[in-house]
Amino acid sequence: MHEGNNMGIMTTLKKPTLESILPPQVQDRTAVMWIPLMSKPANLQQHEAHALVTRCAHVLQHRFGARRVIPFGSVVGHGTWHPGSDLDLAVEGIAPEQFFQAWATVRALVPPGLEVDLVDLEHASEALRARILGEKTMAEEPMRALKALIEDELAALGQLVQAMQEGLDPGETTPSQFAMQALASYLHQFYTGCERILERIAVAVDGGLPGGAFSHANLLAQMAPERPGVRPAVLHEPLWLRLQDYLAFRHFFRHAYGYTLEWAKLRPLVSGMSAIFADLHGQLITFLNYP
Repeated sequence: MHEGNNMGIMTTLKKPTLESILPPQVQDRTAVMWIPLMSKPANLQQHEAHALVTRCAHVLQHRFGARRVIPFGSVVGHGTWHPGSDLDLAVEGIAPEQFFQAWATVRALVPPGLEVDLVDLEHASEALRARILGEKTMAEEPMRALKALIEDELAALGQLVQAMQEGLDPGETTPSQFAMQALASYLHQFYTGCERILERIAVAVDGGLPGGAFSHANLLAQMAPERPGVRPAVLHEPLWLRLQDYLAFRHFFRHAYGYTLEWAKLRPLVSGMSAIFADLHGQLITFLNYP
């Protein structure tokens, strides 16, 4: 989306006061982090999400000094808007020490279940920045658009795998607790990126994401079988089984303290990540080349 269009969205509407935008608990900045969040999707329509963009932009500009706030992703048509979509906002000009306070504030502006992804435009990757600024146009044909998004995700995952490999000390038998926590973060990011690709395929090709308490595991299961006449299997069975290990670690990582990490348990995931990525990359190429 081009900058001029984005700014037009934000400046042609009547600017409300902060008091009329912020709920009472957010006007008290100390209460922001205590607002209960739910995992259930908010089920917003796209036009409702557009209205939230305007509210969030006003707060980011007038309370946190953002020079620009640019919506991107499915809220502006870069991909399919669906009940599980995030509200993607790129910002420029927010002081680093205020960035996470700004993020917490806009999260409190949106309905429970709708996640906000706030991206610092000044530190975004080259490919992401080009897409946000409209320098890299998104194809209108759904499968071509999906292919471009998957290729971007694969490039990011490749950089992640390379960075982790370069950070490993081959002479170190057992990493320090600090190093293990860094490796654990890489593993979590890796699975999150893999899952984001699968979510895009589920929405664009299969018609929707699985729900329920086991939605993450159900997403993997949904990607395993072929759908005759629609798509090949996205994950062959060995890859499906191995990704379940990384999903299990994701759950552990999000709910455990880092000092409980054990290298004997972490090592198979770390050593296997490159092979998993290569396998996933090959499977996705097969999927993207499907007639």
